[in-house]
Amino acid sequence: MKTVIEEAREIKVVKETDVIVIGGGIAGISAAVAARRCGAEVTLIERSVCLGGLATNGLVCVYFPLDDGGGNRIFGGLTEELLHVCIKYGYNNLPDCWKVKPTPLKVDNPKNRYRSTFNIPAAVLAFDELVQTEGIDVMFDTAFASPIMEGNTVKGIFVENKSGRSAYLAKVFIDTTGDSDLLYRAGIPTETDPENIVSSWTHEINVPEFMKAYEAGGLIAAVPLRWFGLRPDVDNTNAVIPKFDGTDADGRNGYINLSRKLMLDYLKKNVRDDYCFMTYPTQIQTRMTRRLVGKKELNCKDAYAYVDSSIGCVCHCMDFPAEVYEFPYEGLYSDAVTNVLAAGRMVSAGGRGWEIMRSIPQCALTGEAAGTAAALAAAGDGNVDHVDIKELQRILVKNGNIIHCTPAMKDKTAVFNDYHKNAKATGGGALGIKIDTLSYNEEGH
Repeated sequence: MKTVIEEAREIKVVKETDVIVIGGGIAGISAAVAARRCGAEVTLIERSVCLGGLATNGLVCVYFPLDDGGGNRIFGGLTEELLHVCIKYGYNNLPDCWKVKPTPLKVDNPKNRYRSTFNIPAAVLAFDELVQTEGIDVMFDTAFASPIMEGNTVKGIFVENKSGRSAYLAKVFIDTTGDSDLLYRAGIPTETDPENIVSSWTHEINVPEFMKAYEAGGLIAAVPLRWFGLRPDVDNTNAVIPKFDGTDADGRNGYINLSRKLMLDYLKKNVRDDYCFMTYPTQIQTRMTRRLVGKKELNCKDAYAYVDSSIGCVCHCMDFPAEVYEFPYEGLYSDAVTNVLAAGRMVSAGGRGWEIMRSIPQCALTGEAAGTAAALAAAGDGNVDHVDIKELQRILVKNGNIIHCTPAMKDKTAVFNDYHKNAKATGGGALGIKIDTLSYNEEGH
């Protein structure tokens, strides 16, 4: 392989701060807000020009359920707050029984899930308002390049933007890139999934259906999402569409090009005056790419098991009703580096756990826990392994999070035995939105 030598050069240090969060998706927003509310000075680095990550740039505008499908709320804190931020200035389809941010609640109909679809532009502007109000320094259009290491500690990061290459220094760092970019480049153990299914969404308008749907259900029903590519809830063994490595440049470009081809193929078949696409994802919709191998892993074998260091309850949001698990604080970091935390879809959870932790509520939960822990570490010696877990849990509970499983969560299957394991079985009910799917098999349909 041919190589070149990059010349050494002096790089300007733009800022020194307490906590740097890399990635402005839901996990990054939650982490930055949590750290700031704990008194830390925070800088949020975002490579695009708006916050929200896959939820906005990727058009994944369905805030998945905060309940377990048995009527029990299992997420609180910033996870719940951000749901209401998303719908603050736009439409929503939040069931009435959940609109007042209820404390423990048992609903008569468990199909009334605590979730909502949201308008993306309204959510982006609401996110801006939130971080500005909290006093968080956000650097848009700025890409993380590499860590500045001193032994097994990250002292800073190099970034690239229109001003060129610059450096930011901090006491503690949180990787919310979704792809473990900081973790991997800092030498922290990670695991890669080279097989991402191609999946791309768009809002569409079909005028005859629009008029009928608008009269019956308003804008959400009138402008449905169409899903192109493979679905995660069906057997894709015989699919002719390839899968791609989301941590590799060629793999990501292959994914992007194929997803566009699928959309164009469909559009060619539907070119007419009363049909159009309204949106297009500006961020690749990969699901699981590279994740942390942390000090502890999420235990998905023992539902409802007590975890002493739990930072909150999680479940597979598409299950109905869903088993609940407790996520350990040690699943947010590795002993390999002293001052880096992970949040979002790339925390320490393998197998089914990885699928569970990639959804919006889990991203927000781990973001809040990581941000809170980062602020505690920054106020101490900077080592995230030295954080007082009891103090971390105290703050999370004070902010409305549910740390441990409740008896109601465990008993729900005795009350509701309509137990389905995926969205297909419930007709997509967990999403609360019409999603037309286009899955390709060996016959091309």
